[in-house]
Amino acid sequence: MLTVYRASAGAGKTHKLTGEYLTLLFTGPGAFRRILAVTFTNKATDEMKTRIVDELYNLASGRKSDYVELLKSTYSLTEVQVRKQAAKILIDILHDYSAFNISTIDRFFQQTMRAFTREIGLQGGYGIEMDQELVLTTAIDNLLSDLEKPESKDLLGWLLRFAEDKIESGGEWNLRKDIMALSREVFKESYKAFSEAVGRDIEDKKALEDYKNELYGIIRSVEATAKELGERGLAILNKYGLKVTDFKGGSRSPLTLLDRLVQGEMKEPSATFIGLADNLDGCFTKTVSLGTRQIIGCAFEDGLNDCIKGIISLFGNLTAYNTAREIVRYYYTLGILTDVSRQIAAYREEKNVMLIADTTELLSKVIEGSDAPFIYEKTGTHVDHYMIDEFQDTSGMQWNNFRPLIEESLAHSRDNLIVGDVKQSIYRFRNSDWKLLDEQVQADFSPEEIHEETLKDNWRSCRNIVEFNNALFTTLPGVLQTVYNEALSVSSLSEEQRAAFFTKIMSAYDKSFQQVPPPFMQKDGHVRIEFLSGANEKDWKEEALGRLPGVLEKLQDNGYALKDIAILVRTNQEGAQVADTLLAYKEEHPSNRYNYDIISDEALFVSGSTAVRFMVSLLRYLKNPEDRTNEQIALYSYQVLKGRFGVEIPAFPPEVVSVLQILSRQSLYEITEGLFRLFADDFPENEQVFVQAFLDMVSEYTQKESADLNRFLKWWDETGCRKTIATPDGQNAIRILTVHKSKGLGFKVVIIPFGDWEIDHKPTKPVILWCHPEEKPFDRLHLVPVRYGQSLGKTIFAGDYFKERLHAFIDNLNTLYVAFTRSKDELIVFSPRPKKMKDATGEVEKISTLTDALWAGLRTDMPDTREGEKLISLPAAFDTGTGVFELGDWWHPVAKEENGDIQEIGMARLSSISPDDRLQLRLHGKGYFFDNARRKHGALMHEVLSRIRTRKDIPQSVERYHQEGVIDKEEAIALVARLEELLNLPEAASWYDGTARVLNEVDILFGKGLSKRPDRVMITGNRVVVVDYKFGEHADQRYHSQVRNYLKLIRQMGYDEVEGFLWYVELNKIEAVKG
Repeated sequence: MLTVYRASAGAGKTHKLTGEYLTLLFTGPGAFRRILAVTFTNKATDEMKTRIVDELYNLASGRKSDYVELLKSTYSLTEVQVRKQAAKILIDILHDYSAFNISTIDRFFQQTMRAFTREIGLQGGYGIEMDQELVLTTAIDNLLSDLEKPESKDLLGWLLRFAEDKIESGGEWNLRKDIMALSREVFKESYKAFSEAVGRDIEDKKALEDYKNELYGIIRSVEATAKELGERGLAILNKYGLKVTDFKGGSRSPLTLLDRLVQGEMKEPSATFIGLADNLDGCFTKTVSLGTRQIIGCAFEDGLNDCIKGIISLFGNLTAYNTAREIVRYYYTLGILTDVSRQIAAYREEKNVMLIADTTELLSKVIEGSDAPFIYEKTGTHVDHYMIDEFQDTSGMQWNNFRPLIEESLAHSRDNLIVGDVKQSIYRFRNSDWKLLDEQVQADFSPEEIHEETLKDNWRSCRNIVEFNNALFTTLPGVLQTVYNEALSVSSLSEEQRAAFFTKIMSAYDKSFQQVPPPFMQKDGHVRIEFLSGANEKDWKEEALGRLPGVLEKLQDNGYALKDIAILVRTNQEGAQVADTLLAYKEEHPSNRYNYDIISDEALFVSGSTAVRFMVSLLRYLKNPEDRTNEQIALYSYQVLKGRFGVEIPAFPPEVVSVLQILSRQSLYEITEGLFRLFADDFPENEQVFVQAFLDMVSEYTQKESADLNRFLKWWDETGCRKTIATPDGQNAIRILTVHKSKGLGFKVVIIPFGDWEIDHKPTKPVILWCHPEEKPFDRLHLVPVRYGQSLGKTIFAGDYFKERLHAFIDNLNTLYVAFTRSKDELIVFSPRPKKMKDATGEVEKISTLTDALWAGLRTDMPDTREGEKLISLPAAFDTGTGVFELGDWWHPVAKEENGDIQEIGMARLSSISPDDRLQLRLHGKGYFFDNARRKHGALMHEVLSRIRTRKDIPQSVERYHQEGVIDKEEAIALVARLEELLNLPEAASWYDGTARVLNEVDILFGKGLSKRPDRVMITGNRVVVVDYKFGEHADQRYHSQVRNYLKLIRQMGYDEVEGFLWYVELNKIEAVKG
């Protein structure tokens, strides 16, 4: 049996899944090896594994568990037997954890693909490339660098056409960025399904040229006919001495269309123009003189009427013309994408990698036409039961790969499970398809094989929030369906084709009603939606941001901690606006009572760190030190890092420039770490984690790609700068995150400051539809790209257009559903008032955005669902005058004792050791042969002192020995304290103040290849000070002659003022040496 659970937000899906998994675990010994549970993220996989192991531990250890009764009743066991068996299963799993098969769908497909490396043309040890953007960047670089080659002539033409199209549509001039955006289409399943056939189409240059000429032939023929009809109409008017303004309407006469047609403008006839056909009285008003009427009548009979009917007929059958226009508008992108696909294939072969995005497609091709269960058997996969979580996020190809496994399992009468919710399908940009859950599963299996169940209870939210969402998401789908059907009714689709779309949005939300379980009935909760007035988008958004701090203060007064609050936005840009507002408010209004600390993805961008930005600006400078602009930007970044604004730094100090010159000749990672060593003291303590992440990114890039600085900087600008560090859990701060990131999470308070987005795709972001033309003559290409827009409604692609429009409507409605169902106690939304409203009734005249639909939904009173479930009255809580909807009162949470403070472990300050020093053999036996601890200590002190130039070097020098395991932590602390004490001696203090040039353990060469090595030499101008360290327990005059030899050799080098000292370190005694 295949059980399909439809689980709305907060319905206890994970709880149910865990119960089903535990039930299967009890079927027999080693059952866990024969169950495959598939999720869509690594985080979900870890959570599910942890949940199952925790529950088994609860059962095994006699603790409280929700699943005791379930397992007792399913297997007719006593509680003791259940707990005993759970302990056995837990031990089995822990002893063979790798067989505990809960994984992401991508990982499962990857494991399967490993058996087919030969079929897909990869070597056995291939790697998996997760970074799609990195591959695209490289592919486009290679594409553009090959443009000068003769074989790239066609590609050059296509790119020029692409650039012209961008200029004509008023786009920005950044061809590379535009090609990058277009190239992401190659990862869409709608393109992948036909990519090979498209490649063959593009190869046949003659057929492609003929196809293009035929399309232009259709366009020119229709436009020539329209022009001819216009000219014929104007000729008839001229014959009778008439002008178009003599007709009804004057300067706005419908016959002005004739002029437009003659000028080549394909303007559709208006309803008034269509009304003129066979209707002479419609051509003039009652005030027109009898003579003029007669002349118009003669013209009408002499061919004007036929001309009008000809134009109406022509424009009534423009499907072929419209189709041809839409295809030629974008067909050249096929060539560009085919070349991009080739470059990606070359990258895969060169690097011996498989893109994570290609796994599903490649497996699909391997399976195609084969006995699928056998193919999975070849991989060593033997599974009896399959469980798929978040099924609404599955793609068509993924389901086609997975379905044969479930068919095989069902054929052996085994249990399988699918869990999902159409209303939470918001990842279509990753190829997910909600229709799989909505209709495909039912089509793929017989009714006897499927059992469907809806999880009705909401275990997340308070009563008012559940009842509000019940009512709203019963009315909203109807509002959007009406808007959707308006365009459907005037399309080129047949009645039968239209009927397939007429109720789709409403049916997707048919089972959205949720019950409030008894424990939640006493928790009221609060919903507040404010519609703000503003002349434009900027005004109402500024007002929403202005209200935000007040709302946060009110919530804190009511007893909420910052970590209870989430602010949900649609885009990272909106998140940045919110973060900037709160940070600015915090600075302007310092308070001991209120906090505005935030955690956001925007705040966690690695590129947001001043230290990282400085390092990147230095890398740009090193790429081309002659470029004054790069130098000034690097200097400015240094000022920002140091917080010295307004202090002009004309150039880096000479000693820094010399180090930079040395670094510029090294590899990318060595340059980066060298920069870190050079400026580490200037990096703020709180940015250590960002610097560490940046160093890791550089290291990973050099290993996977190249150590080329130019290529790294290009990758950084396009991809790397958007990388973030992981969000720390449990911090007491307000979370700012996108709706997509919030999916699966719940928060006590949810604030949506910008509750306004489109119903349809944004016109400013072109969407390409990949259509499979089936009518002649357009079917000569397997796949054609057309731009999404209303004009497609009157082409042969009308079905594709309305499918995409349906997806866009449901995607945007689902995003609203996900946002509104994250809240547990409080839901606060700011939204703009609809622009076109009837003031008297408060009714929206035209619904064009989700805000308009939300307003209309809140005004709609629907007493119950189609199944008869009772709904609250939304209009009763909505004051259209003030534009405020409010259900319930501000909620005061019950204070709970924390389970214990989260322990924070401070991050040690990053340190970096020069590669020259790093490449040393670690002598584990160092000091082993010393006859006593004192001598060992003396040798170590001597080594450490030889590494110290100034007092600041002490901690780093000692830490090195600690890291190498020579001394432990306590010894390191004691050694630092002792060295600082020594350097405080009056005679020694000036030696370590950094003013002198220091030479530690440097040889002085003299005749016959001999040399002497003083411990420390300090040079200040013409003055030289020589120091030799001694660690004995007694002073010895013999050491004086040794130092005198050093002084003599240094004087011979031309230094006049030379002093020598013996430092008996253990005796705290310094002796001057004369000579």
